[in-house]
Amino acid sequence: MKVIIIGGSHAGIACARRTREEFPDAQVIIYEKQEQISFVSQSIPIYLMGKDDLLKNGGYATVESLNDEGIIVKTQTIIRKIDTAKKQIFFTQNKSNEVHSTSYDKLVLAVGSYPVLPNFSGSYRDKVYTVKNIADAKNIARLIEKAKKVIVVGAGFIGVEISQILAKRGLEVTLVQAHHYILNKYLDEVPARSIERMLEKEGVTLSLSTYPTNITEPNQPSLGSAITLFTNNDKVFEADAIIYSTGFQPNTFLLKGQAELGERGAIEVDEYMQTSVPDVFAIGDCATSTVYRLKGTHYLPHAAEALRQGEIAAINLAKPVLKLRPSQNTYNMNLDERSICSVGMTKTSAEQNGYKCGIVNYRNTYLNSDKYINAYMVYEKETHQILGLQIEGTSPEIPSYSDLISLAIQYDLTAEDLEFSDFYFKHSYKNPGGIIRPLVKLIRKEDTQSH
Repeated sequence: MKVIIIGGSHAGIACARRTREEFPDAQVIIYEKQEQISFVSQSIPIYLMGKDDLLKNGGYATVESLNDEGIIVKTQTIIRKIDTAKKQIFFTQNKSNEVHSTSYDKLVLAVGSYPVLPNFSGSYRDKVYTVKNIADAKNIARLIEKAKKVIVVGAGFIGVEISQILAKRGLEVTLVQAHHYILNKYLDEVPARSIERMLEKEGVTLSLSTYPTNITEPNQPSLGSAITLFTNNDKVFEADAIIYSTGFQPNTFLLKGQAELGERGAIEVDEYMQTSVPDVFAIGDCATSTVYRLKGTHYLPHAAEALRQGEIAAINLAKPVLKLRPSQNTYNMNLDERSICSVGMTKTSAEQNGYKCGIVNYRNTYLNSDKYINAYMVYEKETHQILGLQIEGTSPEIPSYSDLISLAIQYDLTAEDLEFSDFYFKHSYKNPGGIIRPLVKLIRKEDTQSH
């Protein structure tokens, strides 16, 4: 069996390695357009803080290491066309215009996504930055050395991280967000407001309920700014550059007209990662996902989902064997020593999807330091089933709590199911019950009051 995987990032590498495990006799080939594989874009913020060697620590696999595992990797290869009827791909290599072709038995698309950019006319593109790959990271690092004022558009995890880093590096930063609070896809308003206060304290100017309407170069460049941003509420911002972090679009043009597409144009896949085309699979940022308790498929571009989908596709290459469990939307972000995690639904999204739910909040602090955990648990009122968790603080345990709640949601556990689980004694905290038990008590208290 000849398996061709297009894309050498998280999803593609996970798929290749699991294919080698499941089908030892298969020929496994990865085609990647970049020179480097396995780049971890989450390392960009660390690099921009001056704490990381991007080239040394930005990847976890090399061409040589995969070759040693029996996986052929062809870098600097651009796929020009896919003919799913004849089961062929057409490509060019090493900046040559000569087109080559090869056949496949199974094809896996792990072609990722590209940043959403403003659709405005103008000659300002060299002043608009994105945050996606090594080139972007190096460009922003150079920008930090020469710029004084920067606008960041989009207050998701990337926009918030980058804004804080730039402010700490001494730049004047304005963070523009279309929603009326930041991180709205991950947090409810109350926890989001605490992050806003932290950003403002560190020098970031927030402009909420604001979205761009136009970008131009200034009429009076002598004023010092290089680019002007116009917005819906007549606010005008001038800066040396704009960093766009408004999300990603799936890279699906190779299957246009050949496969069914879903939300935001992502390639529609079933629970086995099979597309609507026989023997063609799609994984990672170019594919759709299912989300626990939500109907239909959705577009969820993030690394954890890419790894899961990659391995599931490999298992199902020969025939449908194992279904992918729905995603719980588990995310993690670090702002220096402060971690912010979310899993499952926010109270806002749960209500939008028809759930009668509540939310409780508990903050636990360390005995002999200022470290803390601040958690918000979303639950269904009638059953007390856990729907989501938003948690932030300075304790190193925070990401493990989000993993725990992800598992609890997956198995339909109630708050009471977790209350007396055998968790270790939290001797470092003022309340040794940690976070889970106090949250459950608050849920019971809320339930008693509502009756």
